[in-house]
Amino acid sequence: MRSNQGVQGSRFQTLTELAHRGVTLSPATVAGTIEQQITAVSEWLGIQVRSAWRYFDAKATADRLAQRAWPPYEESSSEKSVGQASMPPLNEDPPS
Repeated sequence: MRSNQGVQGSRFQTLTELAHRGVTLSPATVAGTIEQQITAVSEWLGIQVRSAWRYFDAKATADRLAQRAWPPYEESSSEKSVGQASMPPLNEDPPS
């Protein structure tokens, strides 16, 4: 892996991008994902891990993590009423 300062910076950039998307993940999850990506890129390209860091993109990583963390409503539920607040009956007085 890269120097500790580089890993911390990459994790911070990715967490910042996730925050812009309204997604909260643990720093350990983000760091693990980054490590897996860098290792996979280095193996796929047949290069050293330290050389694979040039292909790291915090925005793309945040996009992939956000998609996994927030599946669209249509995918997460087949019920149309899920997630909608119930409405009180029209004939009842509001509580005092």
